[in-house]
Amino acid sequence: MGKRKLSKSARFERMFKIWEYLKNNTDKEHPTSQAQMRKAPEVSEFIGDKETFNRLIKDMARTMNSDEFGYKKEDDWKIYFHDFKKYYGDTAETCEDEADFGSDEEFADQTMRIDGLYYNRTFTYDEINSIIEGILSTKTLDTKSAVQLIEKVEQNLTTKFYKKGPKQVCKVMEPELVDRKQLSANLLTIQRAIDNNVQISFWFNGYNCQKKLEPVREKKDTVSPYYIVASGGRYYLLACKEVVIKGEPVRNMSIWRIDLMTDIEIPGAKEEVEKKGWPRIPKKDVENLPMTWTDDFQLKHMNMSYDKPVWVTLKIKSPKQEDDPARRIKADYTFLHDWFGDQFRFVETEKTAPYDDIVKMECSPFAMVNWALQYSDRVEVVAPEAVRNAVVEKIKNLNEKYGL
Repeated sequence: MGKRKLSKSARFERMFKIWEYLKNNTDKEHPTSQAQMRKAPEVSEFIGDKETFNRLIKDMARTMNSDEFGYKKEDDWKIYFHDFKKYYGDTAETCEDEADFGSDEEFADQTMRIDGLYYNRTFTYDEINSIIEGILSTKTLDTKSAVQLIEKVEQNLTTKFYKKGPKQVCKVMEPELVDRKQLSANLLTIQRAIDNNVQISFWFNGYNCQKKLEPVREKKDTVSPYYIVASGGRYYLLACKEVVIKGEPVRNMSIWRIDLMTDIEIPGAKEEVEKKGWPRIPKKDVENLPMTWTDDFQLKHMNMSYDKPVWVTLKIKSPKQEDDPARRIKADYTFLHDWFGDQFRFVETEKTAPYDDIVKMECSPFAMVNWALQYSDRVEVVAPEAVRNAVVEKIKNLNEKYGL
């Protein structure tokens, strides 16, 4: 197809082409100028003369940097150049000569120069990287769809200065473990229920020997949903299923794998009468449920265990120099940091051989018992007694099972 020749383009078309060029070729660290734009083949024929160009940029800035209340804060502007900041920025200057021009706008029109021009991006490059990281790790997209989505993000939200990274990390070798369509539908329904503060009901399933999902109970579960959590490549729901024990309602937090749910519905919802569903149990009435979400939840609820966290004291094997127990042979806390981040507390080093370390952390008792067995060659549970006894009981059962 031959290149289109223009004798005179419409004003709105000039604006669009200039905006498109600025969006793709400028950022705060890489502003442009009228001279540079005249050399760019994709936009040069839309520049016009100097007066036309100046008027277009000023009008674009006024339109894109304001709303019904006036000019926005500088961080919310879309078109930026130095003199626009001077006259309309957060610390705008005033001039005694303004009265000679009849209005602030007329004065600015006569005095503003277009230099340091760039498109102020909605997302920083660090935020773009976070978006791409999220796309790579999501379970609701296959590799091909993830790559296509990342390409759209890079094409529409970045510039030529953005350093593109790998697009298939975490996706290429990942086995197909869940029905992505089902998972996406589940997430949407659950989020709608959370937004409307109502309950959901669903079949909760497990995999059988034919590799198919089948219900683990004879009737649907009904729960009050509160938080959707992404952890270890899976999605979980923090919820409350009310049960009655000895005539009394018991309301404890429970955690459900969303990929094992089917036929999710919102009971009592009737759109025709604007009824959103059965009201959920208030957060404050649910035992062990966080009132607001905190990022350290997973560190205290390892492997998404939902019993109440307690402070656990551990003895950590950390070899020291024979002639100096204060000196470690090597950095050997990586395994602990992988599971607990910086949430564990170093207490002390024992005063006698083998000079093990004592540390504490807050963690689910159930999860700690299994984790301590996994790292039994490196850790020993010291307290509380109930958690230590649970480890001992598991070891006894293993001895019986394997005839030791």
